[in-house]
Amino acid sequence: MSILTHPTDQATRNRAFNCRMRNRHYEEVYYAFRALKPIINQQNLEADRKAWFAAIGVKINRCEVSLETCLEYAQAAIFFGKSEKINLFSKDKRWGILQEEILLVYFLIELQSTLRYILTRIETDKMLQSLDKSIQSQTNEVHESGFISNLQKNLNALNETTAQEFRDLHTHIEDRFAIGNALFGTLQELQHFY
Repeated sequence: MSILTHPTDQATRNRAFNCRMRNRHYEEVYYAFRALKPIINQQNLEADRKAWFAAIGVKINRCEVSLETCLEYAQAAIFFGKSEKINLFSKDKRWGILQEEILLVYFLIELQSTLRYILTRIETDKMLQSLDKSIQSQTNEVHESGFISNLQKNLNALNETTAQEFRDLHTHIEDRFAIGNALFGTLQELQHFY
């Protein structure tokens, strides 16, 4: 059982620093994600599918690196998993932890999971494309009506759905950011650390 106490001077300085850094990196995450939109919305990907996935991968990686840093600061700001606890904002208007800060941590964890899923899907797609090219290079007219033909049809169907899946995930993340931005706005409005 932990006792809620007034934070030490060092803890309050650390909290203020962590909140400022969380805010800075949250903005980086958001702008990195927004930079993805023009790439995601590209149409007619058949000709340059590999470049499209590479561009998405670069943007998602940049977003994920900023997100990792943001999450670390967000967790440190609320003493996530630490033995020293701070009162909630309702009891300590100066240094208290807002419920929105706790929700923001969970939002960032969910966002990180989604971004990692997309990165894994890109890697899987690269392997499938490599397999498809290998099959095509080994296929001759004798195999066209057999098992290989059906496998290639399935790979082509998968290719067609992957682009739409990424667009759907992007829309899902945009909707999540609407919630995250509202939380972030509340934090910006209520937290004024000196």
